[in-house]
This record gives sequence, structure tokens and C-alpha cells, in this order.
Amino acid sequence: MLQRTFRAFSKLRRRGPALGHGRGREGFTLVEILVVLVILSVGVIPIALIQHRAKREVTESDQYTRAVTVGQAQLERIKGMGFGNAVDEAGEDSGVTWNSTITNVGFGLDRIEVTVSWRESGDVVNLTFADLVSMR
Repeated sequence: MLQRTFRAFSKLRRRGPALGHGRGREGFTLVEILVVLVILSVGVIPIALIQHRAKREVTESDQYTRAVTVGQAQLERIKGMGFGNAVDEAGEDSGVTWNSTITNVGFGLDRIEVTVSWRESGDVVNLTFADLVSMR
């Protein structure tokens, strides 16, 4: 059986190029290459646009996460100072600016607000965190 397969393979090799193609016809024509390029460009360009948009959105969400982390950390730090010891402060951390205000809303009750700001696509974005601290 192996000899029969080998003989059949040898016959095919001796026959030369595949039917319908003469010598010197190997390869692709210019039209075939252009058609392939058009098909690839129609498929690749939308993928490139999606990739660019996804990168921008990941950058924006990273900045938002950084701002939330800074805002929460500053709020907890100021709350940890205790009632009556917290003062208005401002600062910058990881490209995010923050500003805290302490307001007395009643006897023995202070409201702490921390506002974080950052630039996103040329616009300033603000996010405010607030909590209450009591005398007890």
C-alpha cells in the first residue's frame, strides 16, 4: 500500500504544474493583491478605531479611579483628626488636586467635604466626597 501511494505521488510530481496553469504562472496578480488589500483595510481600520477608543476610555477610567482613591484617602485622613481638630486644606496627589472644607452644621456636628479635580480631554472634572463628624 505504501508503494502504491509513493508511485501515485511520483506521477503527480512528474506531471508538472497544476492543471490550468502554465509555467511562469506561479504567484498572484496585481488585481488579486489589490482585492486582498481592500478586504484587509475594510476589516483592519474599524479594529484600529476601536483600539484607539478603548485606550482613551481606559486612560479616563484610570484617572477617575486615581481621583476616587485620593478623595477617599483625604476624607478618611481628615475624619481621623477628630471633631474640632480638622481644618480646611488643599493639596495635590498623583496629578489630582484636592480641596477640603469643614462646615459646622450644628452643635457637635461638622460636615467634611473633599473635592478632587483633574483634567480630562481639556475639561476640568470635579468629584466631591462628604461625611459628617460628631463630637461623640
